[in-house]
Amino acid sequence: MTFFDPKSQTLIQNFCKTGAIKTRIQRIATDHAEDHQFISIADELSTLMPDLAIESRKSVSGLPGFSFKDNIVWSAFPFDKELEPFLEALSILSGHESTLSDAIRKTLDDIDIPVRLTLYIALQCPFCPTVVKTVLPLALHCPHIILHIIDGSLFPETAAKEGVMSAPCLILDDGFRWTGHVTAAEILNMILNRDPSQLSPETLQTILEQGDAAWITRQMIEKNQIFDGFIALLLHDTWSVRLGAMVIVEELSESHPTLAARLCPILMDRFDKKEIPVKGDILYVFGLTGDENTKEWIKSKLNSFEQPDLVDAAMDAIDVLASK
Repeated sequence: MTFFDPKSQTLIQNFCKTGAIKTRIQRIATDHAEDHQFISIADELSTLMPDLAIESRKSVSGLPGFSFKDNIVWSAFPFDKELEPFLEALSILSGHESTLSDAIRKTLDDIDIPVRLTLYIALQCPFCPTVVKTVLPLALHCPHIILHIIDGSLFPETAAKEGVMSAPCLILDDGFRWTGHVTAAEILNMILNRDPSQLSPETLQTILEQGDAAWITRQMIEKNQIFDGFIALLLHDTWSVRLGAMVIVEELSESHPTLAARLCPILMDRFDKKEIPVKGDILYVFGLTGDENTKEWIKSKLNSFEQPDLVDAAMDAIDVLASK
C-alpha cells in the first residue's frame, strides 16, 4: 500500500535532490490504535528518503507520532497540505536555515524557562499549514519550547479533552489559546509575558525535571503566592515529582515561613482523598510548615491511621512541630 500519491512523491524527491534532507528522527510507539499507520508511513518515508534515518522509540503513554527533537512531537500524518511543513522541518534539522528573522531569533534566545505549545490541526484545513510553518521553526530554534502538533481529527478523544472544537488551535501552557492565524511575534509576546502563577503543573514539572526548582521558589516568593500548579506537584502520584516539590517547600519553610504556612489549610482539605504515600509526604510538609493548629489537626487524625508508616510520619511531624 502506498500512502503518498505521485504529487507527494515528487515533492519528496525534489527535496531530496537538493540535498535538503539528511537527518535523523524518531517514530514514537505507544500501543495506540494508530501505531501501525505511523509504522507504515515511516517505512515508506525511509524508502523515499534514503538519507532520513527513522529510529523507533517506545513510550508508555501519550500519542504516537514522529519526534523531530526532544522538544518536538508530530502526532499527525504528513499528508496533503501538511507534507511541505513536515519536509521543511526535516530540512532545518538537516542544517538548512529557517526563515526566522534576526529579531525573532534574538527573542527566542531570551526564553530560558520551558513553555508548552500544543497545536491542533486537521489535514483538510487550508489554514493549518501556515500556522505549522510559523510554530515549528520556533521550537526547532529554541529547545525550551516544547511543541506537540496533533491532528485533532485523528485523535478526537485528545482534542475533546482539551475542548478543541476547530483547527488550527494553538494552546499555550494549557491556558491561553489562539484559533486561526497567529504570528510568531504574538506567540513570543505571550510566552515572555505569561504569568508564572498560571503555569500548568506539566510546565512546572518540566522546570523541576530540568533542575531549576530555584526558579519556581523565586517566582512564588516574588508574587507572595503558592501557585495552584505547584500544589498539583506536591500531590502528584509520582514520588520523584513530589520529592522535587518538597525541596522547594524546604527552601520556603526556611526563607519565607509565612508563605510556606499557606500550604497547610490547602493540603488539609485534600488530605483524605489522597493515597497513603501522598499522605505521608503531606505530613512531612506539615512538619516543615505548620504551627500549633497543624499539630492539633494531625493529632485528631492519628487514631484513624491504620498503616504503621503513616503513623510514623504523623508522629515525626508532631515531634518537629513541638520543637519549634
